[in-house]
Amino acid sequence: MSNRDLIIFITLSFMWSLSFIFYRIGVPEFGSLAFASLRVVLAGLTMLVFVILKKKNRVGIRENWKVLTLVGLFSAAVPFILFAFSARSVNAGVLAVLNASVPMISGFIASVFFKDRLSKKQILGLVIGVIGVMILMSENLFSGQGAGSGSGLLPMGYALLACVGYALGANITRNYLENVSPVAITAGSLIIASVIMLPVAVYEFPYGKSISLTAWISVICIGVFSTAIALIFMNQLIKSIGPVRATSITLVIPIFAIILGYLLLGEALDTPAIIGSMVILFGTYLSLNLSFKKMLKS
Repeated sequence: MSNRDLIIFITLSFMWSLSFIFYRIGVPEFGSLAFASLRVVLAGLTMLVFVILKKKNRVGIRENWKVLTLVGLFSAAVPFILFAFSARSVNAGVLAVLNASVPMISGFIASVFFKDRLSKKQILGLVIGVIGVMILMSENLFSGQGAGSGSGLLPMGYALLACVGYALGANITRNYLENVSPVAITAGSLIIASVIMLPVAVYEFPYGKSISLTAWISVICIGVFSTAIALIFMNQLIKSIGPVRATSITLVIPIFAIILGYLLLGEALDTPAIIGSMVILFGTYLSLNLSFKKMLKS
């Protein structure tokens, strides 16, 4: 990994970890549906600029619009909405840790539906990850709080369903869009998703409500930087260091999110959250089939 790749890796980790902070700041003022739909719309508008500026960025979008619609829904619209509902009561660090389960879920879906074989190490990582999620949710599982509890299982369930969406989108992309450039996939899926979500943004926008400058900055930054620009950086990273090592960024994002959540929002993790987070991240590490020694050497 070159110095340039390392800088992109760290920058991207920071940008994506901030998205969970932006959720916690913006959702209470905009509302879950309005915030999530505005994120999609702003990201789509940003990618539209890249499509207009460079003709090669639009190659394959028209021919694959149906598949790109599915990717836009599963990888953007639906997960963004679910995370927005989850962010009402789940802190930024826990959201980021749950987000780190995407590679595990993606591997499971690839194995079951696309006949990809998982190694014993990856299967172990999947099992460990599930145990980590149970530990993370244990306070609510065993304290008598129901699924409808505002700080209980339902909000974390929303986040996990969002991760399933990300994993489905990744598998659809891998299996049906292999001949389309990463930038075209990002642009096409986000632009289509933004068209779908625009009526939701218009309908759910909190008209007449005073929105703080901080909340506006949050929704703009999460749409432009933590979504559109971040995905462009991710595509560049995949080209430079490969998809497996690039995906290892999911292990770093929670570290930034936990620190930023504590510094900016005063959020702290309790004992089950800390233990569960460590177990989930270890499971993700195994499911990615990574070797830090090999990564450092290369």
